[in-house]
Amino acid sequence: MSNKLKLACAWMAVMIVIVACTLSGGLSEQEKLQTAVAQTMEVLVAEENDGGNGDGEDEVIIPTITTAPVDIPESPPTKTPDPCNHAKFISETVEDGADFAPNENFTKTWRLKNDGTCTWNTNYKLVFVDGDQLSGPANKNLTQSVAPGEQVDISVDLKAPGSGGTYKGFWKVADDKGQYFVHNIWVEIDVIEPAAPPLPPAVAALTLNFVSAEGGSVRTGGAVYGGLHNVGDTTDNKGSQVFASFDMTGIPAGSTITEVIVDFTNYDKLGDPWGSLNCLRLYKQDYDALDGADYFAGAPLGALVRWCNDGELSASLAEPDLISPAQSKVGSNRFQVRLQFTDLDHDGDGVIDMVRFGSMKLHVTYELP
Repeated sequence: MSNKLKLACAWMAVMIVIVACTLSGGLSEQEKLQTAVAQTMEVLVAEENDGGNGDGEDEVIIPTITTAPVDIPESPPTKTPDPCNHAKFISETVEDGADFAPNENFTKTWRLKNDGTCTWNTNYKLVFVDGDQLSGPANKNLTQSVAPGEQVDISVDLKAPGSGGTYKGFWKVADDKGQYFVHNIWVEIDVIEPAAPPLPPAVAALTLNFVSAEGGSVRTGGAVYGGLHNVGDTTDNKGSQVFASFDMTGIPAGSTITEVIVDFTNYDKLGDPWGSLNCLRLYKQDYDALDGADYFAGAPLGALVRWCNDGELSASLAEPDLISPAQSKVGSNRFQVRLQFTDLDHDGDGVIDMVRFGSMKLHVTYELP
């Protein structure tokens, strides 16, 4: 055997061992050995085909051995252990921005799930940490134990501040060692102050005096007596009606009349008007310059005020039925009325029976616009 062949065989043995050691661990020992032999033979054949270099000596060539990459199996991931204290937010009452009246009491509740591995005991507590405390306690212990996987409602009684605005307070949950594990749960509210009640309307009062020159008496047949305010009958058995015009210019337009008091107490009598002609009545009647056509014959309906004796006429009384007619004249210059005995124009006895007014007044109370 030539030196070249001897040396090659030696190298072949070494290469088989080296190549077998570098092959993937996924092959069996027999498969590794077969693969190493095959790779080594390829190297030797290549050497033999190359031949000598002509100097009479066999040239020894040491082949370069290239190892195959080794597959290293991946290690399984390390599982992170579940924490002892951990919570999952479920729901809450009193949504952010809820409206409350000043000083209104309310209860805020957070529902949490024990998402850790430790049981929460009654030494666990809700703790106020920052912001607006809203009259709540500094802390509040749980009222029950909460096992892993269970839910619990944590509530705190609060009170809205006394003035309007937005208020927000922050809370945390601490374990029985004082370590926080639920951070930044909060309550946020808006305090809405009620609108100030409207101020009561300004009230004023005014006495409406009659305008003597615009009123007077009209008698049966059309005779007009300006400025003479006598109502009843005459010695010649004619009826007499009174027309009075009251100045409204002192009441501002847009005012609201709330009361009208009739003051016709400045009067005297002739004869027995109450016994002969029965009751005196007042009616609303608009007129221009007083003339005979303003006399109203018969017994009209719709009287606003009635007097049937001296006691009634001598009293200044509020007359609710005069409010609406007077209100209809607010913003104008005059409120005008007619007075007459409506049962009879006259009693036919040829004796004068009259009520004679010296002055006539309406005391009006009203709210300014």
